[in-house]
Amino acid sequence: MIRDLFPQQTLVERPVPKKAFIDNLGASARMKDNFTREIERIEWLAKLAPSTINVVDGRNVHEIAVFLVTMKNQNRAENIFLFIDEMMPRHALFILRFEEKFCLLMNFKEPLGQAAESGKHYRIIKTFHTDWQTESSIHLQLSSGSMDNIYESYVRKVAGDCIMYKDKDLKEAINQTAQRSALMNEIAFLERRILSEAQPNKKFELHKALVELKKKL
Repeated sequence: MIRDLFPQQTLVERPVPKKAFIDNLGASARMKDNFTREIERIEWLAKLAPSTINVVDGRNVHEIAVFLVTMKNQNRAENIFLFIDEMMPRHALFILRFEEKFCLLMNFKEPLGQAAESGKHYRIIKTFHTDWQTESSIHLQLSSGSMDNIYESYVRKVAGDCIMYKDKDLKEAINQTAQRSALMNEIAFLERRILSEAQPNKKFELHKALVELKKKL
């Protein structure tokens, strides 16, 4: 069961009314509609923190709230969880459930220093999610060390192959992966232009540009 992914002492298993998120986090009318349309039920499943597990406090991460969210459809509604994660003064792991399928979603984020006028505590750098899968196929290992370590291991687990450079700092790895992805898109675009270009001189110039781009890989 999903609850078995986390130590017994971390379990909260407390329903959280959607209204609590809407009112406490200052949701707009459009966001309220999104909550109503997309989400059936939210449960605060577990609290991962030095007070509930044998781990030291992190430099950036002090608590990870695990929410089990029953969805009304198989749309991941990423904008809702981005909104929650920006406004909530802690880190979060969202476990989405639709019928018999589950999806893990995490936002990699960094603190703003002090809450902005909008009420935001964090800036979302990148959203990651798994595919929809059966309950038995979900595996999360609680790493040792610090809350920072646990958070990083969860982000990498959820992101999977969407994060390259496994030996680098997480933020650096995410940024370099994004840069490589943008470069690959640019290369693919140039390759399509070369195939469709009829003028030899222009094709040659495009090919030179392609060679230079590939050197950056």
